Amino acid sequence: MNKIEVLSHASPLHDEAQLKALKTRLLNDLRETADFEIQDVSKPSGECLAVILVLTGGVERDVLKTLAQLPSPSILLAHDGQNSLPASLEILARIRRDGGDGRILFGNAAAVVPELQLELVLANAWNSLRFSRVGLIGEPSEWLIASDVDSAFLKGRLAVDLINIDIKALMDSISQATVSRKELAEFTREAKDIIGPDPEAIREAISVYRGLRALVDEHRLAACSVRCFDLVTDLHTTGCYALSRLNDDGIPAGCEGDLQSMFSLYMASLLSGHVAFMGNVASVDTESRVVGMAHCMCPLSMAMHYSVYTHFETNLGIGISGTFPEGAYTMFRLGGERLDQLFVREGMLENTDFRNDLCRTQMQIRMNEPIDELLKSPLGNHHILIPGHYRNAIEAFCHRHLQS
Repeated sequence: MNKIEVLSHASPLHDEAQLKALKTRLLNDLRETADFEIQDVSKPSGECLAVILVLTGGVERDVLKTLAQLPSPSILLAHDGQNSLPASLEILARIRRDGGDGRILFGNAAAVVPELQLELVLANAWNSLRFSRVGLIGEPSEWLIASDVDSAFLKGRLAVDLINIDIKALMDSISQATVSRKELAEFTREAKDIIGPDPEAIREAISVYRGLRALVDEHRLAACSVRCFDLVTDLHTTGCYALSRLNDDGIPAGCEGDLQSMFSLYMASLLSGHVAFMGNVASVDTESRVVGMAHCMCPLSMAMHYSVYTHFETNLGIGISGTFPEGAYTMFRLGGERLDQLFVREGMLENTDFRNDLCRTQMQIRMNEPIDELLKSPLGNHHILIPGHYRNAIEAFCHRHLQS
């Protein structure tokens, strides 16, 4: 929903015509700057984000009654006249005294609209996350010893259903999948190079996508993580293409049964609206603040071009070597069984010379801030990379819904 509802409160002591003109001016100023709809309403619809415009003082108790009908946090819009800000301060103090959460947005339209946009993103992400279904297909890989998530927390705090699916169900689904010549031809034709895999290996990798996609659709999953190395040992193929394609389909999909990273991918998608990359931290230079990342799974929509190799560790199936546009990126990861730990940095992505001793998609990110934390108190291996600046949104969402 790209709309915000505004409920106004004003004291009856003030001239009605003047208040109407004031409200019209304030809302029109916001509308001229915003790229989302701002609707003046008398009562909330319950279908989108609602905020309170405190037009005058003397409305404190009436505002509290309205806020009781709205989900937390309480968002108050204040201006510099008619005792609007003093009333808002009193209201927010009472909200916090009673254990609630909220904030005051104050200033001109140029200052307020970005904050309203952030609140809209946070609200939409939260609404999409709650009551969704995510899948763990197979058990987490044995080497993931710090990346599990408390399923009771997911259900109780986030209202998320974790659907456990036996890896055999994926194997059966793959065995029934068919790959069209068109799909095979498009993937190979658009590749810059194919180095290693033969057409049959590529066809098998695409069949994994078809089988996985059918399973995702059957269980109505919004996101998933797959014990992908069983595909190597049992089918002699890989899930790299399948997971890449699922992410491009708008279904955040992670490797190795890593639930913390899967939820990081999921959150990245909800907050940014972009496809994100899940990779290994391959190197850390704390002095230069440079992080190297690599993985054989690469959403094709993120890459300027890609080449097809075999999978790095096993030399089987396929691994994708994508080259991303250079520029601003956000790198982050959720950690802890309750997803209440966070590492997040912003920086500039730089492409590097290809190395044969790393997973196939490779890049480095020169961070704006120190990264010593990665070596001193890491949350785990896999991290997420999103094009653009999203640190504020990530930190705000985590503070509001995961850490409070």
